[in-house]
Amino acid sequence: MKKIALIFVLFLGFTAHSQGLYVEVGKVDSNFKFTNSEGEELANLQHTTQNYMEAGYRRQVFTEGFNVALGLNYNSYGSVGSDNSLNNFFEWDADYLGIVLGFDYALFDIDKLEFHLKATTSLEFMLQGTQTINNQVINLTDTEEFDDNAIFFRGGAGLSYPLTETSSIYLQYLYGQSLGMNDDNNGSTSQEELKINTHMVGIGIRIAIPSKDTDEDNNEESEE
Repeated sequence: MKKIALIFVLFLGFTAHSQGLYVEVGKVDSNFKFTNSEGEELANLQHTTQNYMEAGYRRQVFTEGFNVALGLNYNSYGSVGSDNSLNNFFEWDADYLGIVLGFDYALFDIDKLEFHLKATTSLEFMLQGTQTINNQVINLTDTEEFDDNAIFFRGGAGLSYPLTETSSIYLQYLYGQSLGMNDDNNGSTSQEELKINTHMVGIGIRIAIPSKDTDEDNNEESEE
């Protein structure tokens, strides 16, 4: 709870001096990696494709072309698989709400088309989720691994293009993975672990917010 409060305070401080906002939507291709108590990985799990959304504030820091962003994201993850030896079918669906901190750097531009690199980290909390085994549906909020807060690290690249003087559109790809989420009920010696791998392709819009200094400069120019 203290971590959430600290992040919230940082969020308020950041937005007070933000230079713009962004809204982003896209597809997230995810897959679950399960390791059992004996350290064996559950085989034959396949990717599923679902949706994600993100919105927040972004500003330039330190040097031209380097930006930091703080926002909220809503991600849906899933995976499917089967065990032919036991004739079992598995399916997972989980929705997470997260706080994301991102950094992007513009490498170069060609005729207004800008290429940038991006890296993010996010702390995500599961809102709801289900696990289906054959005809049985299980609530994931009662499952220890999924009840853990998930920490993701992602990196990738994108392209942006200005629409107007104060707005631009961008397309990007990010690959990411969560840190291992463990089953604490089995004790510290348990090797049970869940990791979520993701591929995200999204499209977004950025809108600049004039800073106080810019408004003062414009007022001074108009008075002259």
